[in-house]
Amino acid sequence: MGTDAYLAFIGLGLIMIVSDGQVLYRSGKRYLSDVDSEGDSVHSMAKLVTVLFHLVMFGFLALLSVLDFDFGGHNLRAIVGNLGILLLLLALVHAVTMAVMSQMHDARVTEERFARPRPSPATTTTTSTNIQLQRGPVVTPVPGQQGRDPRLSPSIEDQLN
Repeated sequence: MGTDAYLAFIGLGLIMIVSDGQVLYRSGKRYLSDVDSEGDSVHSMAKLVTVLFHLVMFGFLALLSVLDFDFGGHNLRAIVGNLGILLLLLALVHAVTMAVMSQMHDARVTEERFARPRPSPATTTTTSTNIQLQRGPVVTPVPGQQGRDPRLSPSIEDQLN
């Protein structure tokens, strides 16, 4: 591959990588902010993942630029062939990056779901809802037994006297 073809491959590769990185950053930032309204942590996480994406892809671009693939000897064929390999690698790394962001999103959803504070009894309303009715006692307590959920029946000896 001649110098012109080499520089064209590097230039087109840089444009593709940077543009895909920007798509990942903006989409990932929106995707992660659906769960968490704190903007600082969402932006930081999206930036870290995007920087990792850029570093990996720039490394692949550097390696592909020095490898000599023979695509028929013409400069145009060499550029197109190397760009094809770069596009396949770009798609693979893009998919891995999306999987990482999806994993981060799912972890935040789980954290939010289980870290949500439960309402205290003082803040609950007096109207009975389906959930409150289901939480009631399973059986009617035996006379003389205290508590909402009886665990033991009263002793027979107490009833004989």
